[in-house]
Amino acid sequence: MLSDEQARGIALFFLFSLMDEKTALAAAHKAVASAKAAAPKASQTPSETAIVTVLRKTFETHRKLLPRNRPTEAPLSWKLPPGIDAQAWAKFHQDSSDGEIVAIVLAKVLGFSEEAIAEGLNVSLGTLKYRIGKGMRQLGAALGRSHTARA
Repeated sequence: MLSDEQARGIALFFLFSLMDEKTALAAAHKAVASAKAAAPKASQTPSETAIVTVLRKTFETHRKLLPRNRPTEAPLSWKLPPGIDAQAWAKFHQDSSDGEIVAIVLAKVLGFSEEAIAEGLNVSLGTLKYRIGKGMRQLGAALGRSHTARA
């Protein structure tokens, strides 16, 4: 059985990694159904690794459905907490690979363990740490450019 927190995490993963609400909602719906099926027994919650595996497979499928000329800004309908810079996140998306975006969302936004992420993405722990490090540098640079542009 999938917990409400896990279902919320799945939805957030797709919103932050795809930045397209329609595609993100479709992907989240598919991933929730797949995650429920991944639990060994109906009464058990799926492991972090199983959820990451489902997220990876669903992301790969739905990433291809995004329009090629999509906007380079965060959707206007997003209601972000004060202090969150949607423009920097959009710039991070432009400058980063899918692997780096996925790694940052899973590790830094959702707080999954690095071991579960590496196993679920089917990469080594070293590769995952490299993607997280590179992604954090790119996100920091995007934030720096965003703050410089405002001044």
